[in-house]
Amino acid sequence: MQLKKIYPKMSILGIAAAMAFTACGDDNAEATFANAPGTSIADNPVPGSSSDMYPTSSDAVLDPTSSSSNTILPTESSSSATAVDPSTLPAEGPITMPAGLGTLVDDFEDGDNMSKIGDYWYTYNDNDNDGASIITTPLNEEENIIPGRVNNGSNYALQVNYTLDRGEYAYDPYVGWGLQIAPDDANGRYGGLTYWYKGGAHEVHVEITDVEDYDVHLAKFPASRTWKQAVVRFKDLVQGGWGKEVTFDAKHLMAISFQAKGNKSKVVTDSLFIDNIYLQDSSEVEKDQPDMEIMDPVIPTVTFTDAEITVTNPLQEKAMKYLNKGVNFTNWLENADGKFKSFEFGEKDVQILAENGFKSLRLPIDLDLYATNRDAFIAGTDTELKFDDDTLFLVLDSFVEWTAKYNMSLVIDYHEYDNSYNVTTSKDENYIKMMAETWKHVAAHYAESTREDLFFELLNEPDMSNGKVTSAQWTIAAQAMIDAIRTVDTKHTILFGDAQWYSISLLTRRTPFTDDNIIYVIHTYEPFVFTHQGGSWTDYATIHDIPFPYDPAKWSTISGDFGVNKNTKTAVKNNIKNYYKTGSKEAILEQILKAKKWAATNNVPVIINEFGALNLRSSAESRINYLTAMREICDTLQIPWTHWGYTGNFSVIENGKLIEGLDKALGVGK
Repeated sequence: MQLKKIYPKMSILGIAAAMAFTACGDDNAEATFANAPGTSIADNPVPGSSSDMYPTSSDAVLDPTSSSSNTILPTESSSSATAVDPSTLPAEGPITMPAGLGTLVDDFEDGDNMSKIGDYWYTYNDNDNDGASIITTPLNEEENIIPGRVNNGSNYALQVNYTLDRGEYAYDPYVGWGLQIAPDDANGRYGGLTYWYKGGAHEVHVEITDVEDYDVHLAKFPASRTWKQAVVRFKDLVQGGWGKEVTFDAKHLMAISFQAKGNKSKVVTDSLFIDNIYLQDSSEVEKDQPDMEIMDPVIPTVTFTDAEITVTNPLQEKAMKYLNKGVNFTNWLENADGKFKSFEFGEKDVQILAENGFKSLRLPIDLDLYATNRDAFIAGTDTELKFDDDTLFLVLDSFVEWTAKYNMSLVIDYHEYDNSYNVTTSKDENYIKMMAETWKHVAAHYAESTREDLFFELLNEPDMSNGKVTSAQWTIAAQAMIDAIRTVDTKHTILFGDAQWYSISLLTRRTPFTDDNIIYVIHTYEPFVFTHQGGSWTDYATIHDIPFPYDPAKWSTISGDFGVNKNTKTAVKNNIKNYYKTGSKEAILEQILKAKKWAATNNVPVIINEFGALNLRSSAESRINYLTAMREICDTLQIPWTHWGYTGNFSVIENGKLIEGLDKALGVGK
């Protein structure tokens, strides 16, 4: 497609925002995103990418009704920019002009929208995906896009003003801008990128032709209200994490673009100035320097008596019988738009798990997606909550049938990746009533079931997005759900985990509920620096090759060898430097033991139904070591376990077969 007529004040449509979903452990951490361990990326959609766009001098919109896809239509006008003498602006610099063996992409001093490498700047937004974000730039009297005036030691910088508005889009809103680069093997000499910026938080995308699913290589930068230099080494780039992993090769460089992303909860208006964009020759890229010591491992001594971990409650025996050696089906029905459409997992998958020695299936599913008048009920305009029973029970009844057929227990896990239960809704009586009525509806359906191995899990990781809901607030909602279930079903066992991602520390400060048919749940992904290295939704996205257990022979004096760079958060750096204290089976045991001692003291069972390690940046040997340690800990403490992940980035099965080594590591197999 060739755009023969350029109109300013437009936005390019047709940006593919092909959606792929990651869930719980596949997309989570401080939650974002980083959601905590076990949350998702589910809110980790593929953002718009410039990979398939043709650059224009401005935004453009393609008319879908036109007989020609090349037709360009003008959109709503924005005000023209007024010429400003930069010397009259507040001094904000100076910033430096790059010089060396690399290439100046654009310094914007010519005052137009043509880069130094002969290509136009383009912009895009989320409007094709039902978003309502807007991006504008200054225009001259002829209404051609121009850089904005600045007084930072230069005269001009690329100025982008934007409003991030989710509209009807299911994920985080976005806008972006960039320029194409002519493919050339000579680009292989580049090793990095620098630029100066002032304004909102953003991502810089360095796009290569090898990426075909919009999972581009990127780096993230925080907001700065003063001019700041961004330094991007190509060796530090990571992909978003939703698509196929591709090794970055500068020879295949095709575009440099920038993206500002918002959140689903509010409309944000901001701006960003970009200046002096420079591709560094590999010889100019900063080298990593020694910044750590290689320490001997510090392994805690963990002791306990049988009395300290013994639970005589009959539910303990039930938990060990039915909830041990379990697996989660992930990245499906718990996604933000995960309402059932088809069986991505089905009877064959249940059969594969059963034949490989797994005994329990946890089915994460966002139950309130099937409430057809959910919003009206919460708003108080409808007094009765209604459901799409045909869809809801097609799914649940199928798994009830299949797990019974293959002698596996089933946990129905109310699992919200859209984070609709949060700090605000936790105080909303109608929202709590909606959750309680949802569980009452499901429990009533199974009240007559004779299966004792069917379990109801109240709500996975309440407020999984940021963990700000308190334990006291969560208790109110949980009690409402327990009471609702018990009005129709006193037989089936309920599973409860505490706030802040099923926190061990919160659980150990809790008094158990008076209901005597509840099993308590914790999640653990420690050591997080190992289990979530490479997780795009975490602060550990660039981290790689952390071994388990910690081994001085596999360590380095250079944190950069493990993916640490200038943008790595201090907490992450410290966790890597202190890994010699945390990277052991005993360190994990020390934490889990706290939950088990609480369980024994209160004579209630506790289980772990999420743990696992990402397979993105760790070695297979280390993952086997970690899973072996977790299984041995659970065996020692008599804690039933369920692994986060069946397939995907936390997987036990690949191509229909148990991953090599997991038979011994997890004590499963044919």
